[in-house]
Amino acid sequence: MMENSDFLDEGMEERAQNFERMLESGESFFYDNDELGQLIDYYLDFEQINKATKAIAYGESIYPFESFYQIKKAEVFIAQRNINGAIKLLEKYRTIEPQNPEIAQLLGDCYALSLQYKRALDCYLFALNFDSTNDELLLRLARVNFAQGNNNKALSYLNAFPSDYMYDELSVQEFLKLFLDYGQHTEAVTFLQKIIDNDPYNYSAWYFLGLVHQKEENYEEGISAYEFCIAIDDENTMGHLGKGNCLMELDRNEEAIASFKLSLDNDESDAEVFCNIAECYENLKDDAAAKYNYQKSIRLNPNLSDAYFGLATVYKRGAKLREAERNLLKAIDIDRYESMYHIELAEVYLINENSERCYYHYEQAYEIDSDTTEIILDFAHAKFELGDIEDALALLLEHLENHDEDHRMYYRIASYSFVLGRFEKGYNFLHAALKMNPKEYMLLYEFAPLTENLDNVTNIIDLYLK
Repeated sequence: MMENSDFLDEGMEERAQNFERMLESGESFFYDNDELGQLIDYYLDFEQINKATKAIAYGESIYPFESFYQIKKAEVFIAQRNINGAIKLLEKYRTIEPQNPEIAQLLGDCYALSLQYKRALDCYLFALNFDSTNDELLLRLARVNFAQGNNNKALSYLNAFPSDYMYDELSVQEFLKLFLDYGQHTEAVTFLQKIIDNDPYNYSAWYFLGLVHQKEENYEEGISAYEFCIAIDDENTMGHLGKGNCLMELDRNEEAIASFKLSLDNDESDAEVFCNIAECYENLKDDAAAKYNYQKSIRLNPNLSDAYFGLATVYKRGAKLREAERNLLKAIDIDRYESMYHIELAEVYLINENSERCYYHYEQAYEIDSDTTEIILDFAHAKFELGDIEDALALLLEHLENHDEDHRMYYRIASYSFVLGRFEKGYNFLHAALKMNPKEYMLLYEFAPLTENLDNVTNIIDLYLK
């Protein structure tokens, strides 16, 4: 028989192998609840649901009246995204053990996942009665209150945390994620500043402060925070990376490249860094260096779609359309739900006058991102350029209802109507466009230059500009 001390001294992987061999052999060894609980959690962590289920069944065979395994069954349901199944099971066992705080807490998680926040709060508060300083419960209560918009109440739960927990690095990450998930950027800055005031050499707090400023597009403040992080720990590659991202956003590309190079870790994550470096070189109009770094990125990670896309834009500028097409098709093969990839490929086909493929990829882009007016305008322009002016006008009219607050649609419809000689329709849509935004009247001339010489058109425009 396996001794408990031997079991606990072994690594989890070996424990799991021993348990599985036992099941296969048909033998029966003794395990206590803690041992089985660790095994079940191990399987759940690695999403080995069938093995977790077998471990639960074995536990029930030894401890048929132990509610612990019903809780674990509910965790399996949650892992399987069967939240309703977990709720039914937990509610059933809550009637049997109404004072069990573990059941209440997990039930609260299920209600929170299904957006039933009031029920989640009731469960969490019930569990909190048994342990008023439970960090996990306080964090859950804060999250649910943020989700409901009860920000002050959420903050009151966060303020209940002991200071030694607040300054733990993993806890800082949990708090920060909570703030960022619910757009509480000001509170995030206040929280991090409190940590820094207490511990000025906490490089993690400085890094996260930089990250918050970066998300708020306060790039100068972000750079300053990242620099403090780097000053404390120069080998903190994430600080150099964050600083590089901020510098790139400020178009300080040469400085950004220097920071990105300091962030290299000699692992697969470097692929994205080389992709960023390549983009900086593109901004500096150094396509040779951009191409070199995009290719380096792809060698490190052949599945990084952004690198193929960036490489394609370099080839496109150099009129190497076949190479641009090949790389864009590769990017789409990796991520077919990125509309920009389809738009760029459609433009390549437009240059090649391949209308069928051009139109197909514009349709794909619009299906992915139907809220973006520019896609419809670009699609219509492609049809216009390829001589399908009637279709271009029909396309705009078909989608006008979904983009009726964008003055560019009205100017474009007016332009194409004038080009087709449909003056009455052109005048009507010109009036509508000018009512929305008269200062953009040059959009009419851009797509229908002939209208610059039409007195009726200029008179209408003058009427709205007065």
